[in-house]
Amino acid sequence: MVSTYPPKRCGIGAYAEQSVAQLRAQGHVVDIVSPDLQGNVDFAWDLHGGKKLLRLFRILPYYDRVILQYHWAFFYRHLFQRERRWETLQTTLCFVLLFLRCRKLEVVAHEIPYIPGKQGWLYKWKWKLAPKIIVHTRAELDHFQQHYKISLPASRVEIRSHHDVFQKFSDHTRESARAKLGIGKGNLVFLCVGFIQRHKGFHRAAEAFERAGLGEAQLFIVGSPRVPDIENLKYLAELRQMAATMPGVHLRDSFVSNEDFDTWVTAADWVVLPYSEIWSSGVLARTRLLQRPAIISAVGGLPDQADDSDLLFNTDEELLSAFQTAAARGSQSGMAQGDRQISLELPK
Repeated sequence: MVSTYPPKRCGIGAYAEQSVAQLRAQGHVVDIVSPDLQGNVDFAWDLHGGKKLLRLFRILPYYDRVILQYHWAFFYRHLFQRERRWETLQTTLCFVLLFLRCRKLEVVAHEIPYIPGKQGWLYKWKWKLAPKIIVHTRAELDHFQQHYKISLPASRVEIRSHHDVFQKFSDHTRESARAKLGIGKGNLVFLCVGFIQRHKGFHRAAEAFERAGLGEAQLFIVGSPRVPDIENLKYLAELRQMAATMPGVHLRDSFVSNEDFDTWVTAADWVVLPYSEIWSSGVLARTRLLQRPAIISAVGGLPDQADDSDLLFNTDEELLSAFQTAAARGSQSGMAQGDRQISLELPK
């Protein structure tokens, strides 16, 4: 398994950890390679930029199956900078060689960028040569193939639900989760949870929630910046200001462990995903696992992850209406599903 890995704070790393747990429960022997020198792994390597990806050839012959959790930022340093295009070219050519030489490799595509025009020509060929690509939704696959004008054979593509490898980390009921978190029993609770980045759109949720005028309802924004850079810290400051001035909006600025994540989702009546861009969402996958309804931005593959209990929106006005519709339904949806114990066993 090639992936970021805990204790690094990364959603893809958390996905990889649960995937490894599932494979080991099935009796497989799994070794882990991190691309960033971090994590509780067997090989902590630097695979970031230039020709570093070729280091994988040292160990690939010893394995029957190789799974690569792919986000472009794990392997490219300057993908969108023209002045660093030679290094980007080296990395892409290394992927081409890797895909040609290692046909037992599976790429779980968490985010593949859509590089425009002629710049995307070699990137397109890289993916045409990939032995197998795994995506989480049909929408992701269709958009990807349309953009790069390719049609991969069915034998080299798999659509795998995001939550297929997930396990449950908390056995709380709705009431016990609220007691642990100090949330009032009777209030309608909306939740935005995850790493704090502007494209997650948590500010959109706060603004729509305030305008919706939902009385004693509460909106909790829970998470921390994945990377504490200037932009993310500036966005965090904006959210702090909103929470300080908007009644019913609360910000809990802290890293959310697996157990705490599940506790927050279980405590909520509705989970809100107001994203402006994304391929698919681990947050929504865990929301499905824990049987909570969600208010979901209709971007990327999110509509494919939704079910009949969810509310989809496109515009800020539709988001406001979704809050009001959710409030009109009350908390019955959450209580009906959340006050019983939910169990999930790993495949034997």
